[in-house]
Amino acid sequence: MERREFILKSGTLVTASVFLSKYGFANALINYDNEQDFSKRPNPDNFQQPILKAIALGINAPSPHNTQSWKFEIVNDTKMLLYVDENILLPATDPPSRQIHIGAGCFIETTVLGAQRFGYKSIVDYFPQGYTNESDFGKKPVASIELIKENIQVDPLAAFIEGRQTNRRKYKGNLISQEEFNALASLTGKSHSKLVFINSEFEPYLDIFYRGFEIESRTFDTNEETRNLFRFNEEQRAEKRDGISIPQMGYKGMMIGLAEKSLDMGDKEKWHSDKSINLSLKNVKQGIDSTKGIVIWFTENNNFLDWVKSGRDYVRFSHALTSKELYAHPYNQAIQEYAEMTTVRNELNELLKIKEPQKVQMIVRIGRSSTPYYSYRRQLNDFEKK
Repeated sequence: MERREFILKSGTLVTASVFLSKYGFANALINYDNEQDFSKRPNPDNFQQPILKAIALGINAPSPHNTQSWKFEIVNDTKMLLYVDENILLPATDPPSRQIHIGAGCFIETTVLGAQRFGYKSIVDYFPQGYTNESDFGKKPVASIELIKENIQVDPLAAFIEGRQTNRRKYKGNLISQEEFNALASLTGKSHSKLVFINSEFEPYLDIFYRGFEIESRTFDTNEETRNLFRFNEEQRAEKRDGISIPQMGYKGMMIGLAEKSLDMGDKEKWHSDKSINLSLKNVKQGIDSTKGIVIWFTENNNFLDWVKSGRDYVRFSHALTSKELYAHPYNQAIQEYAEMTTVRNELNELLKIKEPQKVQMIVRIGRSSTPYYSYRRQLNDFEKK
């Protein structure tokens, strides 16, 4: 296939980035009200080529600030190359692009799970052309993924790709017990990163999480980066199909309209005002104070491979949560690498007894909550490597 065009079931030609998969296991999914909303994410039944089906399921993966910083190069019907998109990074919030590469790992694992649903195992080759520093971002692939048709046993976590959603609302009910966590870890399976579970004596952690949010909000460059990725009404969300927004932050009902109106379509002065920041922090604190359990992922080293594999680990745990009707909300502000966060980051490392070259890669609160807003994904031709 020298031209990267593929055929829909209708016979229409589409570009290589227009992908999605069949729901062979849809009846195994939790019955979320917003699940399978094809106005927000493409219909998997529209495509025939195995790699397109797998990729399309892969874009359901989480990514920092919902950046979806992925580019795809289709090699053939069963093989692709994955790149991070060097034009969609978070230089203020994520200076080394560690979180961006965790997002790439999230995509890889979601794609691998998705391919199993129609009978393919995946061969993942990390950094097949080498990978040294930021000059390689978007130029060299993070991974190649090749699908092999095989009579395989489908991972139970593959059923929860569409249902998994980040949930920033208040959590309710009981604390997550050690027994519940053990069941989640068993479903998750073997991990590259190490998991730490906390379900008591939250106070020092919650204080650090709140201060991390406050620093990110009151640091102009990081707060401005968030503003640029914020979508201020449903029309913007449907047009841009990425980023974050008021309903994704946990607001619901009439409060969505009121909060969006107060932001005046992202007016810069209002966004950075103490009033807006304080209101945002008040909402954040309500979520933090409702924590029912904390899960932390850390690695013994802190290189590109650690980042990508940690993303794969996180997705598997997230799907395990979904299978139990539980949710996660990342609290990664406190581990970010810009200068203003140094004191808080060091405090957290001391609390966890983390010493370089070890690195905390992900932090989430977990618990039960109402069904969150179902976020958009960009149209698939937007992901094609030009």
